[in-house]
Amino acid sequence: MKRIVILGYGGRGALYGKICKNMKKDFEVVAVIDNSKEKLRSAKKDLNLQDNQLFLSLDDLLEKQKNADWIFICTREKDHKEHSIKALRNGYNILLEKPVACSIKDCLEIEKVAKETNLEVAVCHVLRYSPYYDKIKETIDSGVLGKIISIDQVENIAFWHQAHSFVRGDNRKLEGGTPLIIAKCCHDLDIAVYLANSKCKQVSSQGKLNYFKFENAPQGATEYCLDGCKAKDECPYDAEKIYIDPIKYLPKSTIRNMWPQTRLMKDGVVTIPKLYDALKTTNFGRCVFMMDNDVVDHQVTNIVFENGIYSTLTMTAFSGPCYRETRVRGTLGELVCNMGENKIVLYPFGKRKKYIMLNTKLDAHGGGDKLLMESLAKDQLKTDISQSVEGHIIGFAAEESRLNNGMPVIIEDIKKKYLD
Repeated sequence: MKRIVILGYGGRGALYGKICKNMKKDFEVVAVIDNSKEKLRSAKKDLNLQDNQLFLSLDDLLEKQKNADWIFICTREKDHKEHSIKALRNGYNILLEKPVACSIKDCLEIEKVAKETNLEVAVCHVLRYSPYYDKIKETIDSGVLGKIISIDQVENIAFWHQAHSFVRGDNRKLEGGTPLIIAKCCHDLDIAVYLANSKCKQVSSQGKLNYFKFENAPQGATEYCLDGCKAKDECPYDAEKIYIDPIKYLPKSTIRNMWPQTRLMKDGVVTIPKLYDALKTTNFGRCVFMMDNDVVDHQVTNIVFENGIYSTLTMTAFSGPCYRETRVRGTLGELVCNMGENKIVLYPFGKRKKYIMLNTKLDAHGGGDKLLMESLAKDQLKTDISQSVEGHIIGFAAEESRLNNGMPVIIEDIKKKYLD
């Protein structure tokens, strides 16, 4: 049995806490750390903890005698470097929520300390554990597609998710955070590395903030959606439509842990009255055209791998549902995959197409969260910190290219810059 400390009891921390509780033969949560007393109270109730198992900071916990094997770091990415290095220096293995850190330098520093301490840092690249990507990888490795020429991915963020996380939310600004290609798509970049089975040679990228800015505000818009906005009825980004309407007729017990609504709650517990209060006083209730956001809402990245495979990643806010698409093109066939529809279609050239249906119903991460935890319990993790950093370097290189009008960036040059 692995003894676990959860650092950060937000949405991800609470999810992993719940999984640990359901896998009680494999995991025991022995402490939770959060700077919010409300969230600590929720953790105490959710995980049946005692007061002496609750801490307001990592330093408070580290002052106590070590009684856990792993720390799950589920804090904001700006704190990942500090938290990771402290945990490693104090003898803890780490399950680290993505993204790894806010810069290439910080990512490489975490990797360096992990190697020095001979401890594990497993990044939550949960898509590697999804049956969807398992089947894609299996098909590629079988040889039925022949030599792989290209791997193309689309990350459909969804209009409402973009509004929640990257216009109104904490990830709306470049300063003090990570570029959107890292914050949202480091999963997809890791998958590109995983499927191509190669290191990256070159990256170029283009994209910008197209729509969520003041000049596109509809006539009659107000700073807060509940302030009598005259465009409210027709606006799909109306905060009440996104946060209240989908859940207002559901039982209280059902909405308690609904995401993204939990993100608006100080204690993580959702109620309709508290949601209305949040929409009147926080950024989550503000007009998407009157925020201070500056991250992109559409970006296309081109990747050239050392083994000759070309890969593209399109990240876009402008989709209805939130889902991923994948196309793999080889010399003998094509694979067309849609995670939202739980479907993979194989087109072997000159033969009849074949439908590959996945038996399990997939969530936004393709069922990977629980499967990651099952792999951790069995000590059968599919990735390590070095592989995770490779995908992150691609992302930071893509942002560098984007900011320089799509100029190609040579990955070896970036590595030399930060490793020398």
